[in-house]
Amino acid sequence: MVKALYHTLLCLSLALSSFAAPTADSDAIADTDTDATVATQDATIAASSASSKVTYIVVGGGTAGLAVATRLSENSANTVIVIEAGSDGFDNPNIANLTGPSIQALPGTSVDYNYQSLPLKYASNQIISMTRGKVLGGSSALNGALFTRPNKIDFDLWETAFGASGWNWNSISDSIKQAEQFSFTPGLTSLPPFHGKDGPISDTQRPLVGDVWSKGVIPAVVASGGKVSLDQNGGDPSGIWYAAKAMFPNSTRSYSANSYYRPNAGRKNLQVILNSTVSRIVWAKSKSKSGKAVATGVEYVNSAGKKVTISGNRVIMSGGVFGTPQVLELSGVGNPTILNPLGISTVVNLPAVGENLSEQPTTRYVASLASGITNSGLQLTLNFETPRTLLTDDEWNTAHTLLQTAPPGLSATAHKALITMFEKDAVIVEFMGFPNPANLVFLPILLHPMSRGSTHIVSTDPKAAPQFDLALMQSPFDLYILTKAAIRARRFASQSSLQPFIGPELAPGTGVQTEAQFQQFVKDSMGVAYHPLGTAAIGNVVDSNLRVQGTTNVFVADGSIFPTQSGSHPSSIIYGIGEKAATMLKAAPLSKDV
Repeated sequence: MVKALYHTLLCLSLALSSFAAPTADSDAIADTDTDATVATQDATIAASSASSKVTYIVVGGGTAGLAVATRLSENSANTVIVIEAGSDGFDNPNIANLTGPSIQALPGTSVDYNYQSLPLKYASNQIISMTRGKVLGGSSALNGALFTRPNKIDFDLWETAFGASGWNWNSISDSIKQAEQFSFTPGLTSLPPFHGKDGPISDTQRPLVGDVWSKGVIPAVVASGGKVSLDQNGGDPSGIWYAAKAMFPNSTRSYSANSYYRPNAGRKNLQVILNSTVSRIVWAKSKSKSGKAVATGVEYVNSAGKKVTISGNRVIMSGGVFGTPQVLELSGVGNPTILNPLGISTVVNLPAVGENLSEQPTTRYVASLASGITNSGLQLTLNFETPRTLLTDDEWNTAHTLLQTAPPGLSATAHKALITMFEKDAVIVEFMGFPNPANLVFLPILLHPMSRGSTHIVSTDPKAAPQFDLALMQSPFDLYILTKAAIRARRFASQSSLQPFIGPELAPGTGVQTEAQFQQFVKDSMGVAYHPLGTAAIGNVVDSNLRVQGTTNVFVADGSIFPTQSGSHPSSIIYGIGEKAATMLKAAPLSKDV
């Protein structure tokens, strides 16, 4: 029963809540487009693009896809078309409603790709059901809506270690602020300079509910050697703080579909094609003078199963960590040893496509709530801890030694960056703390894992799921750190401040006492934060301008460009990527695509 609870919590992207259901006067704007109406645009769009190319074709209407599309359409001279495999989702009340029962109803439905991982070889051969949004808004429509930022050094390393010129803390943080409209909550500390105030995504903290947090959880963290943060969004997230979420003041979800696209759906130069799967990028017969491949548009399969081709000046891949490499590989961009046996000719030999798959592994601590204590509401905290807080000096030395050995799939550059993060004491573990109505749950999350997996196509069918290996716990360093985090979560629960609020421990359970037993528990209870990243990484697949290497006019704007995991939840960063991508593309004349 405990493991079932844990799986449910993770499938909700680690969020349960008692936020109010959507009301008639919700912040969202009334829907004027239906799926059927948008689908009928196929023929018209295809015909018009044949004679006059659209400016931008965005493949995937997800978190970053709608952000970049909406921003590019601000220039009336641009024509922007977004192709989305799912429906608009606006008639699905479970998307807007952030309550636990509503979010529980989303995984495994038509709005979820529900990918299945290969068995976790290093974690008891478990299979991870990877929830990913197949709906307008992508995973921002299904996730836990947390809006956080990592350590400053995490972003600065994009530029200094990975050679991503212009990608650093200042630029990415500013782009996140462009996306954010933060509302301050009475009684909770937040620092105005750390937040945006005019962006499309409404962002706020949940008002204080009950005493479990103020009198139980926070004092327990402090008594265990932790600290309280005033605001985790200014470049140092260490400490415990009341988490901000992407939601409107009426507590309904704010996400890319209802906050970027829907208020601007009436723009004549912004069109969305729904229920349509992109099958490939269409290439010019001849390469550019520089020998690079030139995209002339994309081909997609519409809801009726017919193939439609759209011509465009630029193609922006925003299919996410699994969808972007899938379309690139279907289009002949990738590793020839994977493509050629499937009958796909190599257009660009780029073996890094689909590699560097990184996910944040999790374990759990669960205790029942004490008699008379209920938590129908959620007051969610995030407690970020650094290596020096999590580990003793001897444990730090052991971890540092384990860190020196890179697992397969981890590049030398990423390995060096991870060592730098550790030595500079960037946060390495997040303890997500929240109660559901019957239990108190701490979810330790390893923020900077070393282990790297991959995702690749196994079929030329664009609707066939890719095959992916998360490779969790392949690195002994990852297992060591997550084990120490599991032990520390029990230490929080043992503090006197929490005793009035909790009852018996449900997981790991009193039978788990030694470090070896904790290690086995971590393997057996392996979960993920649903933060897969890195499969079209900047520096390996795309350059600093987000252009796919070996092409003149194909770009990527989504979570696949992360070179390594950042020490936070990624959705705010992905919005920032969309904002920054739009700014860069606006500034680059089409004539430079040579």
